[in-house]
Amino acid sequence: MKTALIALYLLTVTAPVWIALLAVPQTDHSFWSEVAKNSGLIGIGVLLMQFVLASRLPVTNRYVGLDSVMIFHRSMGMFALALLLVHPFLLAFGEGNWKLLYGLDQTWYIWAGKTTLLLLLVHILISVFRRSLRLSFERWRVFHDSLAIAIIALALLHSWYAGGDLSALPMQILWVLLGGAAIAAFVWHRLIRPRRLASKPYRVDDVRQESPDVCTLRFALPEGETANHLPGQFHFLTFPNSAVVPAEEHHFTISSSPTLTGFVESTIKASGDFTSQVGKIQSGETAIVQGNFGRFSYTLNRDESELVFIAGGIGITPLMSMLRHMRDVGDERPVTLIYGNKTEADIVFRSELDEMQSTQQPSLQVEHVLSAPDKPWAGENGHIDGKLLNRLLGGELMRTGFYLCGPAAMTSKVVTALRHHKVPRHNIHTESFSLTEDTAPTSARSIFRKWVTALAIVIAVVFTVTVAGIRAGGSEASGDGHEHSHSHHSH
Repeated sequence: MKTALIALYLLTVTAPVWIALLAVPQTDHSFWSEVAKNSGLIGIGVLLMQFVLASRLPVTNRYVGLDSVMIFHRSMGMFALALLLVHPFLLAFGEGNWKLLYGLDQTWYIWAGKTTLLLLLVHILISVFRRSLRLSFERWRVFHDSLAIAIIALALLHSWYAGGDLSALPMQILWVLLGGAAIAAFVWHRLIRPRRLASKPYRVDDVRQESPDVCTLRFALPEGETANHLPGQFHFLTFPNSAVVPAEEHHFTISSSPTLTGFVESTIKASGDFTSQVGKIQSGETAIVQGNFGRFSYTLNRDESELVFIAGGIGITPLMSMLRHMRDVGDERPVTLIYGNKTEADIVFRSELDEMQSTQQPSLQVEHVLSAPDKPWAGENGHIDGKLLNRLLGGELMRTGFYLCGPAAMTSKVVTALRHHKVPRHNIHTESFSLTEDTAPTSARSIFRKWVTALAIVIAVVFTVTVAGIRAGGSEASGDGHEHSHSHHSH
C-alpha cells in the first residue's frame, strides 16, 4: 500500500505535463520555453498536493506515518519553489523576451504569477525561520494558511489564463480536479473535522504530578468511544475553554495503554510557555482530541524476538505506553529499557518501572543512566552512547528491535552505534517530538523518506525535460499544425 500511495503521488504531480503532452503533442515553442512551462505546471501540481499531504489523512498516517509525511511535505514545498523560480527565467530566455521579468507593462495574469512567486518565497521563509521570528504556532498557522490560499488562487489564475495548455479540455478538467482536491482537503482539515471533533470533547478527569516538571493528564473518552490507539502513538490536543493555557493545538504522546478502559493519558513535560502551564489545568475542563498518529509501535513489528527501548528524558512516554500494553496483554518477549536522565528526580514513572521489573510483567530489565546525579549514585553515569550500549547489550542483536525516543543528539549517536554493531536499519525504530525536523537522519525511515523525495524530484525533472524535448520538436518547422501553447489570450 505504501508503494501505491507513492506511485499515486508521483502520478498526480506529473499529470499536468503528460496530459499536456497527450493533448498537444507538439508546439511552436523552443525547448527552453517548454522546459519553463513544464516547470510551472509541475510546480503548481506539487503546490496543490501540499494541501492533501498536510490534511492528516488516515491512510497516509497508517502506511507512512504523519511525521514522514510532514517532513516530505516540507521538502516538496522547497522543490515547488525551485521549479516556480526557474519558470520565469527559462521562459524569458526561451522566448527571447527578458521584459517578462522586469517590464511593468504586463497583463494582470502575468502580475498574478509574479505575486505568486513573491508570496511563496515569503511563505517558505516564515516557515523556515518561525522560531527566529518568535511566532507562536497558532499565529504562524494563520499566516501559513492565509498565504497558502492566496498562493494557490493566484497560481491557478495565472496558469489558466497565461498557459495555452489550459485551452485543452483535458487540462482544464485536470486543473479543476486538482484544485478541487486541494480545496476539499483544506476545508476538511481546517473547518469540517475540527467542528466534528469539538462536538465530542474529551474531559480532563485527573491531573497528577509525575516529577517536578512532568505531569500526566487523564482524559475521559466521549460516550461510546474506546481507546483504539497503538501503544506508542500520539494525538493532538486543544483546550478551547481553558483559563490557564491558550486554545492552541499541540501534539503529545499517548502514554497510556489502549487496554485502559474509558480513558487515555498524556504525560507532558514543562518545556515552553504552553507546556509549563499544563499542570494547572483543572479536572472537568474539556479538550478537543485528534488522533491517533504515528508508526512508532512495537506492535507493528511482530518478528522481533527481543526488544530494547532507549529513552532520554520525556522520550519515555511512548515506550511506557508499549511497556504497559505488553504487561496488560501478557507479551513475554524480553525487554531492556535504557533510560537516560539528568538526576534521579527527573526519572518519570520510576515506581511503576520498578514494579514491572520486580514482577517481571513484562519481562523487563531497567538500566537508568544519569548525566549529572546530584547525590551518590550506584547506577550508570554519563550519556547513552556506543560504549555504554556495548557494555550493556553485546551478544547477537540481529533479531532485536530497538526503539529510540529522546533528544536528537542522543538518537543520532545511538543509531550510529547500532549500525556499527551491524544492527539492520529496519530493526531500528525512532520517534521524534518534531513533525518538521529529521532527528534520526541515518534511520531506515529517514533514508527511505530521502529516497522517495529524491525519486519524486528526479522523476519530475526527467518528465520536465523529456516532454519539453518531444513537444518542441516542431519549433524549427513552420508553425502549421502546431499549437502556440504559451498563451491562449492576447497579451
